[in-house]
Amino acid sequence: MSAASPVLSRRIERELDSDLTRGERWNLGLRIGTALAAAVLLLAAHAIAWRAPAEQRPVVELLKVIAAVLVVAPILRTAAAGVWNWRSDTYSAQLVSLAALAALAVGDFTTAALIPIILSLASFFEERSVLGARAAIDGLRSLQARTANVQQPGGGEQSAPVEQLRAGDVVVVRAGELVPTDGVVRRGHSTIDQSLITGESVPEDVAPGSQVFEGTANCNGVLSIEVQSAGEGTTLGRVLELLRDAEQSRTSVLRLVDAYAKYFVFGVLLVAGVTLFLTRDVSRAIAVLVVGCPGPFILAGPTAIVAALAAASRQGILIKNARFLEALTDVNSVILDKTGTVTLGVLDVERVIRSDPELADEQVLRAAAICSEGSQHPISRAIVRFVTAKELRPDAAAANVEELPGRGVIADVPSGRLFLGRRSWIESMNVEMPPQPDHAGPIVWVAAESDGVIRCLGAVLLADHPRPEAREAVRELHELGVEYATLLTGDRRAVAERVAEELDIEHVVPEVLPEQKLEVVRAERDAGRRVLVVGDGVNDGPALAGGDVGVAMGAAGAQIALRSADVVLMSDSLRRLPLAIRLARTTCATIHVNVLAGAGLTLGMLGLASGGMISPIAGAVLQNIGELFVIVNSARLLRFAGTQRPTN
Repeated sequence: MSAASPVLSRRIERELDSDLTRGERWNLGLRIGTALAAAVLLLAAHAIAWRAPAEQRPVVELLKVIAAVLVVAPILRTAAAGVWNWRSDTYSAQLVSLAALAALAVGDFTTAALIPIILSLASFFEERSVLGARAAIDGLRSLQARTANVQQPGGGEQSAPVEQLRAGDVVVVRAGELVPTDGVVRRGHSTIDQSLITGESVPEDVAPGSQVFEGTANCNGVLSIEVQSAGEGTTLGRVLELLRDAEQSRTSVLRLVDAYAKYFVFGVLLVAGVTLFLTRDVSRAIAVLVVGCPGPFILAGPTAIVAALAAASRQGILIKNARFLEALTDVNSVILDKTGTVTLGVLDVERVIRSDPELADEQVLRAAAICSEGSQHPISRAIVRFVTAKELRPDAAAANVEELPGRGVIADVPSGRLFLGRRSWIESMNVEMPPQPDHAGPIVWVAAESDGVIRCLGAVLLADHPRPEAREAVRELHELGVEYATLLTGDRRAVAERVAEELDIEHVVPEVLPEQKLEVVRAERDAGRRVLVVGDGVNDGPALAGGDVGVAMGAAGAQIALRSADVVLMSDSLRRLPLAIRLARTTCATIHVNVLAGAGLTLGMLGLASGGMISPIAGAVLQNIGELFVIVNSARLLRFAGTQRPTN
């Protein structure tokens, strides 16, 4: 690892920020400037030595000494601070410092200067390469608007910093502007581009009542948005906070490497000491110290994790900790919540049945719609959506609507009363009912009262349909070695089995309460399986936390999902589940290859250096080959995301 690697390591682990701070720019410029200045001095010294007479030899040596001091002093300072504070990220600086001091002690000023120069310049390109891998993550920071146009109570607008926004404020967002906050559209229609937040490439149409999120782009139209949360409380703010934590996390392999890094350094010092004792060749000992810098080990994890997080975030997949990357590789059982996860979570009218053949479907639907207009029940909302889409809206509204929880709705109309509700409730009014239809989904009955007589008009049959991509996603999970699939739901068995059959899911656990879902997860783990739990993040919190890996579906804005789930899919596409597993397996394989390749190259070069086959300067060049391999190997993860992008 180059002498500047501690700076690189800290840069990888610092907060997400697309801009270098003034101090970082100064340190970077100083480091490169001193390396270039030292290089110029060395060139000047050798030019003078080649042309000048022997009496100018002291000038040549002075130039070499100045060059060496320029580049060695910063490394010595870093190494001393690391020894004093027992910091593992300075092991490379400590070894390079010893090598440079040894070269200075024997009067080899050229070697003392060239080793830090080569490693410092290589470190600059390494750092820029690693930071380039973070571009997809850092791009999220640029999505945060700085100011917002706030509507004033007396009319007009006033520009204000986003940090001053409070819940209840109304902001105006025009075409081409970023949405500055999480909120609800109160006025206006537009199309919102959410690709960098959810990974969805197709813009979404929004209207009054639609939820919007910070960092999304308003494509057209003018929107008035009521603020729900701003700053760190928004979806984007929480995502950035979680990504900061994820970047600093480690897999078990990397924790093992960190634990034994100091022993590796002691081993390098021992090899250098034995080499010096047996050969009395200081140059060999210096070469051992140079090639023994644990650069590939230090870069093995951070470069791969950063590239994986960048690839995942670009796909709308938020992985909260590198540990879950590792856990994802081993899952062999998946438990899927039904409503809102494998299904769309929205009821649709499937068909209508009539108790009297002389009635038309439109009459039953219009009667149901009159009752539904005054109800917020999901079934009522589904009926209203359906009749609106079919342009079957009734001509007149009800004079009065009364909702009876658990039973249904009564609407007063000029001709009498209309009833919409459960079969048992309608039957309790001594109404003759047709046979119960064979339907697995919800059924709501419609009746009408005229001249004191109540008769059944028919029923509206509704269903929550599986997501279009769900069957393909389950098939891909099986291909990836997830042998067991379970559908978990609070719905009736008939409903659950119909959905499971459509999706080719083997096991069904119906009619469970939210608190009982955790028991199902525990039973699966007790059977010795590695369990992936997938839910909507609203009522599945305990189950998500109880699995080996919990995945929250479509959780943009759901705080419970970001807290209890280990992986959050920021959109509703189930195709991202197998993609997340593939990415996790590729990432862990990349980390293992990085560590093994780094160990092999380092041990090989230690043998060559101790045998006198590598000079200190050649060692400085060759030592960076391992680091370059690690960076290039990790960068393949970015290319993985581009070729595996889901189509849904």
